[in-house]
Amino acid sequence: MFDISDLVGLPYAPHGRDERGLDCFGLIWLLAQRNGTPIDDPWYRGFDPSLMRLADQMNVKRIDEVVPGCVIEMVKDERLHLGYAIDNRRMIHAAINEGVIVEDIGTYPVKGYWAFTGRTSWA
Repeated sequence: MFDISDLVGLPYAPHGRDERGLDCFGLIWLLAQRNGTPIDDPWYRGFDPSLMRLADQMNVKRIDEVVPGCVIEMVKDERLHLGYAIDNRRMIHAAINEGVIVEDIGTYPVKGYWAFTGRTSWA
C-alpha cells in the first residue's frame, strides 16, 4: 500500500480533488491514481451518483468482501458515502465535518465493496 499520511487531516471540500480539500469521491479518485488504477470522474460528466450505475465509468466491479485497496460504499447521514480500504479493518475517507480521516470499516452501514478493474474508459 502506498503512503496516505499526507492526506489524513486534509479538509473536506465539495467536489474537492486536491490537497486544498477533498470530498469522498475526490479521495477515491486521488487514491486510484496513486494506486495505478486511474478512474474517470463521472460526477463532472453529469452521471447519477450511484455506484451501481457508475461502475463502468469508474472502472470498478462489485466484490463480496473487503480487500485492501477496494472502494467501500456506505450510507452516512442518509447519503451515499465512499471510503477506501487500508486493510481488512480500517478505511480512509473524507467526511463533511471531519475532513480526511481513518476509521474502522463498519462505522457506517456498508452497502458493498468494489474493486478497481485496472482499465480506463476514456481516451
